[in-house]
Amino acid sequence: MNETVINIGMYLTYALVAIAVLAAVIFPIFFFLQNFRKAKGTLLGLAVLLVILVISYLISSNEAYEAMNVGPTESQLVGGGITATVILIGLGLLSAIFTEIYKFFR
Repeated sequence: MNETVINIGMYLTYALVAIAVLAAVIFPIFFFLQNFRKAKGTLLGLAVLLVILVISYLISSNEAYEAMNVGPTESQLVGGGITATVILIGLGLLSAIFTEIYKFFR
């Protein structure tokens, strides 16, 4: 009896999480389609992020590490992720510094 109730609760939870994920994906798409002029900034930001990710992937090394069972593709993906993270942290710091200097002289 208890196991049946727990199983029903778990399936109900899975269904509600799936509905929440679908809503979180579908509603922004509807917003973009209905308010395209307002969404241009977001799309530009996503495009810049995609360019940073592609450049980071292309400049990273694809050296295989046999001792850790890592092939060339995985190595390049991990290196690209680390490079992109460093670039984005640097851009965030530069943006914060620029904003503070701009506020100081304003």
